[in-house]
Amino acid sequence: MSSHIAFFNFPAIGHVNPTLGVIEELVKRGNRVTCTVTEHFVPAVRAAGAEPVVYESVFGEFYRSPYTAEANAGEGMRCLNDATSLVEQVGLFYEKNKPDLIAHDFMAWGARFYAAKNEIPVVRLFPSYAWNEHFNIQERFPLAEFTDPQVMDMIGKLAALLPEFGLPADPMAFFQGIEKRGIVFMPRTFHYDGDTFDERFVFAGPCLGDRSFQGTWRPASPDRPAVLISLGTAATGWPEFFSLAVEAFRDLTDREVVIAVGDHLDPAELGELPPHFTVRRHVPQLDVLRHAGLFVTHGGMNSTMEALYHGVPMVVIPQMNEQRANGLRVEELGLGRHLAKEDTTAQSLRAAVDQIANDAATTERVRAFGASMRAVDGPAVAADAVESFLAGRR
Repeated sequence: MSSHIAFFNFPAIGHVNPTLGVIEELVKRGNRVTCTVTEHFVPAVRAAGAEPVVYESVFGEFYRSPYTAEANAGEGMRCLNDATSLVEQVGLFYEKNKPDLIAHDFMAWGARFYAAKNEIPVVRLFPSYAWNEHFNIQERFPLAEFTDPQVMDMIGKLAALLPEFGLPADPMAFFQGIEKRGIVFMPRTFHYDGDTFDERFVFAGPCLGDRSFQGTWRPASPDRPAVLISLGTAATGWPEFFSLAVEAFRDLTDREVVIAVGDHLDPAELGELPPHFTVRRHVPQLDVLRHAGLFVTHGGMNSTMEALYHGVPMVVIPQMNEQRANGLRVEELGLGRHLAKEDTTAQSLRAAVDQIANDAATTERVRAFGASMRAVDGPAVAADAVESFLAGRR
């Protein structure tokens, strides 16, 4: 039976991209899929065959924002303000187009407000770590303390707001509650304490959809493996890194060095570059990873999963705690190296890359890990989880 499934997302690349494959699969199965997104993500949603429901986010161009303490201060309050604003902006559309189910990012609080008020079943989406009674990423790698005045202010306002949507005035229950169905966009084997997650959680792995709208990339020489260097949106917080990378790999002529610098650095600022370098603001990451032998990354979950899916070892230089969790997990599983930002120099970066590039055991582990991920049809697994849950609610 065809259903109307509404995706409520958080306006960041690492949150939207993991959903595109499952959206595409649900559309192929004959479902109507709508997606609340900011204008930036409209082409991606349309490429997946879904209908964008555009809203203006409090976060603005969050996908271009730096990961710095100053930039992230007050993020909880912005999440709350974004949630209430989202409900106001899309409410009229969904009154006329009531969904059968809402699939929502774990940070898209507005979805939970709207669903509770309108008695619509929900499936929670985890583009990063899920939580249960045994594991919580906030406890192991704290992002913010509940004693922070800005956090406490947000919690007080949330407590007063929840009853308006028919939810208990209990912020901790709101944050820590577990839905009856959650979809995690990573393998169980990568997730911390993965064996403690029960049947409420479906580990679909990465759901990589069509990214042809981003363009294509091919190596200049098929015999020369690429080293991809990208810090994702975190690049805006550390532009000096790219000059350091040029210094580190200027003489790495047996590899093609591909650098994505982001929107806030002009590639020309890096000066004259050797012929084995390609520097752009953005690259089609999936295409480059198909030809890469190594990835120097900030360790965002999206990038980490895409690298592992393609069997590419990593050197992870985190910019925030969640990325640190990813880097440490990559190293713990023998899939690459974790390099702290404060320890990163041209010399230490080159040494880490040389170590991983020449480590046959790491390469074999990553290739095997990637093969196990590719053996799972993630979009189909996720779509099955959505449809079976909805069928059980009818």
